[in-house]
Amino acid sequence: MDTTTTKHDEQDERLGGEFLPGADAILKYLIHLGVLQPDAEAEAVYYLKRTKRWPIGSDGGKLIASKSRLARHAQKIAAG
Repeated sequence: MDTTTTKHDEQDERLGGEFLPGADAILKYLIHLGVLQPDAEAEAVYYLKRTKRWPIGSDGGKLIASKSRLARHAQKIAAG
């Protein structure tokens, strides 16, 4: 069993639901995962979306992302 994934799942439950609506929510989660530095700003999330390498979408002009997809993507990058 992958204890890293389990750890993220337990932390996700404490942080709320699966979906992150808006750049600020995505930013906070990416900081929580250690992907971005604590002093990062929302523009960093818009940059990640523009690169089309991160699972960040938009819904009616507002950014949206899945916690589990972001966590898996971050793990994939860290492993490879």
